[in-house]
Amino acid sequence: MKSKKLLQNGAAYVLVQAILLGILFLGPTDWWGTLTFSQSVSETLHLIAVALFPLGLLIAIVAAIQLKRNLTPLPMPVERGELIQTGLYAYVRHPIYFGVILAALAWFLHTQAVLTLVELVALIIFFEIKSKKEEYWMGQVYPEYAGYQKRTAKLIPGVY
Repeated sequence: MKSKKLLQNGAAYVLVQAILLGILFLGPTDWWGTLTFSQSVSETLHLIAVALFPLGLLIAIVAAIQLKRNLTPLPMPVERGELIQTGLYAYVRHPIYFGVILAALAWFLHTQAVLTLVELVALIIFFEIKSKKEEYWMGQVYPEYAGYQKRTAKLIPGVY
């Protein structure tokens, strides 16, 4: 019965997300080796990482703040919530995920590890799966969500 409840409200997604992020940021990076770049390319990637990581965190934090009372770790909308379509949500439907993806990309650029790249790709695939379920629930709660989907990018502003 408990496992059914975890699936019904999306708590299983939160658990998987926590595990993926823990493995990505706290796990080993050198199991499969690192990608080989020239020193200048490697240093440039490190500089990009230094800029992207705080930007990703800032985007995720600002997006969380903009949700106000709608913020929940679960992908299911809160009761008596509202559909936020302003701020960062005017550019992308899932700006928290976008910010986390940027931070994860920065971590890969910093480590330049094959395992980190695999984990980054797994995280992006996971956010795609989780966001589909979340969008299904949002469409059930907010009739205006279909229009919002048509005019607003999903995970990457102006791209997808």
